[in-house]
Amino acid sequence: MKPEKKFEFSEVINIQTVQKIGKSIQKIWADFDTQKLEQKVAPTLSSLAFKARANLIAEVLYELLPDDFGTSGQILLDAFGEELDNPDFTGEHAFMYMPHGVYVSRYGLEEAHFELSTQFLYEMTKRFSAEFAIRPFLDKFPERMLHKLQEWVKDESQHVRRLVSEGTRPRLPWASRVTVYDENYKVIMDLLTALRNDPELYVRRSVANHLNDLTKDRKDLVLTNLEAWNKTATKNIDWLTKHALRTLVKAGDAGALKILGFSDNPQVEVLNFEVQQSSLKLGEKLVFSFDIESKVSEPQNLVVDYMIYFKKANGSQSPKVFKLKVLELKGNSLVQLQKKQTLQQLSTRVLYEGMHAVELQINGKTFGKKEFELIF
Repeated sequence: MKPEKKFEFSEVINIQTVQKIGKSIQKIWADFDTQKLEQKVAPTLSSLAFKARANLIAEVLYELLPDDFGTSGQILLDAFGEELDNPDFTGEHAFMYMPHGVYVSRYGLEEAHFELSTQFLYEMTKRFSAEFAIRPFLDKFPERMLHKLQEWVKDESQHVRRLVSEGTRPRLPWASRVTVYDENYKVIMDLLTALRNDPELYVRRSVANHLNDLTKDRKDLVLTNLEAWNKTATKNIDWLTKHALRTLVKAGDAGALKILGFSDNPQVEVLNFEVQQSSLKLGEKLVFSFDIESKVSEPQNLVVDYMIYFKKANGSQSPKVFKLKVLELKGNSLVQLQKKQTLQQLSTRVLYEGMHAVELQINGKTFGKKEFELIF
C-alpha cells in the first residue's frame, strides 16, 4: 500500500507564477509580450516536475528577452520585487525566482557579464535563494568568486551571508557537486569560520549543514576545526557543533562524541528491553521500553537513539536512526525510558508488510535488537 497522492511540490511553480513573472518584466520593459510567454509555457507546464518547470520558463524567457545578457539580465534584475523579510522562502511569490536562477546560470556565464551576473545572484538570494544558480560560477570563475564570497561573508544581509555557506555546500540536495576548491578547502573553511558565530540561526544552520555534508568526505578537517572553535565556545557554536556532527554521532564516531563530551564506550547495561506488540497494523504505534543502568559511580553523558530496520521491497532490511534522548545518567543509577512511534506511509518512505526490527543505540554503541511484524 502506497501513500495517497498529496500536494505536489512542483505546483509552487504554476501558470499564475508565469503570469507574475511576465507582469514584473513588462513593468521594466514595456515591449515584453506577456501573452506569448504564457502561450509558450502553458501547454506543457503542468506535466513537468519542479526543476523542469523552472528550466522551461527560463528557456522561453531567453526566446522573448533581448539576446544580449547585458540587456536581458539587467531587465530581470530591475524587475525583482521586495526582499524577503524573514529567513524562510515563505514570501507570497518567492518561488517565481527559481527560473531567474536558471536564466543567470545558463546565459550569464560569459566573463564579460561577471559583475552583472554576480550582482544578479546577490540580489536574487535576498528574495529566494541563489544556492543552485551560483554553482556554475564557482566552477568557471573559482578565484573571482572566492573574492566575492570573501566580501559577502561580511554583508549586512543574512541571506547573502547564508549564500556563502549554502552555495558552496559540497552535497547540497538537488544540486551539482562543488569540487573546484577540493585541493584547497581551507579557503572555504575560512569562510565558514567567519560565519561560525553569526547572530542569525538561519546562517548558522547553513554552516552546520555544510559541515555535516563535509564529514562524509573530510571528516578530520571538520573535527579539527570544530575542536578549535569549541576552545572559545558560545551557545551559538555549541548548537552549531551538535548539528554539524549529527551524522557522525549516529554512526558512533569516537572523535565526534569526544568533542560533544560523550564517551564512545558508555559504562551502562540495558535491562528489560521490550517491544509491546509482536505485530501491529499499519497506522498503529510501535511502543517499546527499556532501562539503562549505570555500571560506574561517576555521572555519564548519554546520547540515546534507536534504529528501526524497515523491510524493503526486495525483502531485505534497511536501518534508519531516530533520536530519542540526551541525558546525564548519575553514577550507580537507573533510568527508565519508553518510546512510541506511529508506523505510517510517508512520501519519503514506503512501508512494506513483514518483519521489521528495532535496535537501541547509546553513544553510537548498539544494545539489543527486537523484531516485530507489520501487517497491512
